[in-house]
Amino acid sequence: MSRAYRIRISESLRRHIAVDDGIQSKLEILDILSPEQTAALLERELQAAGFEQREDGQWFRVDEEGVEVRVDPKQSTVTVSASADRQLDLQRETVIGAVAENDAATRERGRKFLESELEAEAAERKKDLQAEVTAKLEGKLGDLRRELDQISNRVTAEALKQKAASMGEVQEISEDPETGSLTIRVRL
Repeated sequence: MSRAYRIRISESLRRHIAVDDGIQSKLEILDILSPEQTAALLERELQAAGFEQREDGQWFRVDEEGVEVRVDPKQSTVTVSASADRQLDLQRETVIGAVAENDAATRERGRKFLESELEAEAAERKKDLQAEVTAKLEGKLGDLRRELDQISNRVTAEALKQKAASMGEVQEISEDPETGSLTIRVRL
């Protein structure tokens, strides 16, 4: 009669996981002035909104939750991104039955089983972290869209004023901040 043995196996997994998410869109600014003049107006508005200029000419701002907004004034593109990282330190232990005290095949099967469980948990934690980052990004997009629309509207209004001034004598400008309407009377 053979004797049954219990083998205790433990495995651990240490891994650094990093995830990010982002979206890119174009600002809706009418082509009223030259691209250089429009970019200069946009840069002025971005600076007033708390953006900082980088060496590559893009403007950026990072909020308290780590969401980064980058604007390329020459291309009128906006890139919004968020990222997060975590250090995982996972451990698993199991006890398996074996027919021999040093049953290497049974021990290896147990080890492979624990490794697959650890990999599955690491993948699940990475998926959860990705969902957190995406939710954080989606939460910021609504407010950011309103702010960038206001910036675009101010740039367009200023471009219209400058274009009107270049066409003739501006006699009257009336703006309605509630509706966003702008009326410019020009004497040619």
